[in-house]
Amino acid sequence: MQTVTEQEARAIMKNHGWSYKERTPHKSGIKYLYAKKWHEGTTIERYICPLSRLGELTEAKLVEKLAPEAIEIPPEPTENP
Repeated sequence: MQTVTEQEARAIMKNHGWSYKERTPHKSGIKYLYAKKWHEGTTIERYICPLSRLGELTEAKLVEKLAPEAIEIPPEPTENP
């Protein structure tokens, strides 16, 4: 199980249509890694991991986080006679 570097993470995200983005959402100064892309006129951001733990992230886990989320389609209501 091989972990990815920052450059490899950037390349993997690019190959899957995502951009690499670092964010510091809190005053604590902790940086987090997000994947970002445009979809139908809207920006989508997906949380990946804290930047300090990037060295623990494997390619398989990164690709899993970039995969589209399953969309559940509710069953159509049945008519009661």
